[in-house]
Amino acid sequence: MTFIIAIDGGAGSGKGTIARGISKKFNFSYFDTGIIYRGLALKTISKYGEDFTDLNAVSEANIFDINSVNESEIRNPIIDKYSSIIASIPDVRKIVVSIQRNFREQSKHHRGIVVDGRDIGTIIFPNANLKLFISASLEERAKRRFSYFLEKNQKISYNDVIKQLQKRDQRDKERSVAPLVAAKDAHLIDTTGINIEDTLDIVSSLVIKKFDDYCDIL
Repeated sequence: MTFIIAIDGGAGSGKGTIARGISKKFNFSYFDTGIIYRGLALKTISKYGEDFTDLNAVSEANIFDINSVNESEIRNPIIDKYSSIIASIPDVRKIVVSIQRNFREQSKHHRGIVVDGRDIGTIIFPNANLKLFISASLEERAKRRFSYFLEKNQKISYNDVIKQLQKRDQRDKERSVAPLVAAKDAHLIDTTGINIEDTLDIVSSLVIKKFDDYCDIL
């Protein structure tokens, strides 16, 4: 059996940084499910342009290879926008779910895995050993995104970052399939005003407690 940590949250909440930090600290495997939608956005736009159709996106999802994704190409405001749009297409999500769940099979010999996204604790791994829902204020998330884009020399204004996050939040929460909501048994963590070191300490305490309980059951 593999110990599973499911981390959900909105854009810029810090869930990815937390997931990577926890996976490194506890030597667990890490899977960023957002890479799939970002990779699909890049491939779909590259082939069909920004006026692609739902069918175009589904077609790309059917032949998608996660190993072909180049991280440096998928972290920019354009991909942010269109990955969210593609993630709202029901038929695309059906295909992606199987890719996400397959990660568990690939990692079944690992002692633990950390998976982050927007529907991990509710849809992908509803029986995860530990579920976290990470949040932060809109302003805090915008500052983080804006700083990241500046570091990467991506040209976008702070106000545009705010607008993109607002639209993405709305799409994530209102989509018909797997909307962004906290699982009923998830631990809610608001990272507004909390640095990453303190946040990791909070999460680490939860992981240690849950993992100890998990080992007692084995």
